[in-house]
Amino acid sequence: MAVSLRDVTKRFGSVRALDRVTLDVGEGEILGLLGPNGSGKSTLLKVVACLISPDEGTVTLPAAGRAMMRRTGMLFDHTAHWETLTGYENARFFARSYGMDPSAAHDRLEDLFSRFGLRERRDDPVSTYSYGMRRKLGLIEALAHEPSLILLDEPSIGLDYRARITLAGLLRTAARRGAAVVFSTNDVSEAAGLADRVALFDRGRLLVSGEPAALVRSLGAKVTIDLRLTAPVALQPLGEVPGVESVGAEEREDGFCVTVIAAPDESSPSFLLARIVHAVAREGGMVVGVDLRAPGLPDLFLAYTGEGADAP
Repeated sequence: MAVSLRDVTKRFGSVRALDRVTLDVGEGEILGLLGPNGSGKSTLLKVVACLISPDEGTVTLPAAGRAMMRRTGMLFDHTAHWETLTGYENARFFARSYGMDPSAAHDRLEDLFSRFGLRERRDDPVSTYSYGMRRKLGLIEALAHEPSLILLDEPSIGLDYRARITLAGLLRTAARRGAAVVFSTNDVSEAAGLADRVALFDRGRLLVSGEPAALVRSLGAKVTIDLRLTAPVALQPLGEVPGVESVGAEEREDGFCVTVIAAPDESSPSFLLARIVHAVAREGGMVVGVDLRAPGLPDLFLAYTGEGADAP
């Protein structure tokens, strides 16, 4: 286990930023922290990074002191740079501080500056960088030494779409080589697409954690698929598709419409849709329009943290 928290509590005055949190992060795992603003995500990252100490509970890490710092890469909301130095000079300082060999540091930084689209600005002073460029530089500094523990606080803020794709690829590569990755986000789509497991927080409490698809299935919400066909088809074969609970149909001005209600299963809603479309084709029907409504992490987020909602 790369990180283990047991009954961790952190107070700021009368506010419990973390309230008896117990959570594990394994090697090679990407964990996404979800929750409303002020739910404790950033505080948890800072506790794991040893930037602040818990008031109660224990945090167990694979190393301690300077060895742990050299094995950790981190990015928080405020990046610290020397404004008069170039982006490359700043990044090289961090890489050397983590113990990287000069030649290895140069090669790694050249690669990362290119990946994040900063190669042409690498020799410009940081004072000339935009907010998004500073965030990219912070990520380069956090990832340059290929750390075994990566802690990122809302890393995609300020990034353009291409940089987000680059970051996701780098984090997946890091996880494949055994690094533990923990990131916070308010973007449930980002968490669903990147995290192996998500942990949902609210008011300092860990509400639920698990693999995204499994958590969504636990809600018991249904998948609804509306199909528009050129002509009627027999409905019984559609009702026999695995996972389908009910099928209805009606004639409309724009064609014959079929509504399928199904329970989420181990496969994705798109696979279910493919099976249904295949069943329609077997009955001689032609699909000319589809509307798929499937439960997802946004539904989980709202179910647990929505205003006036009680946790399931």
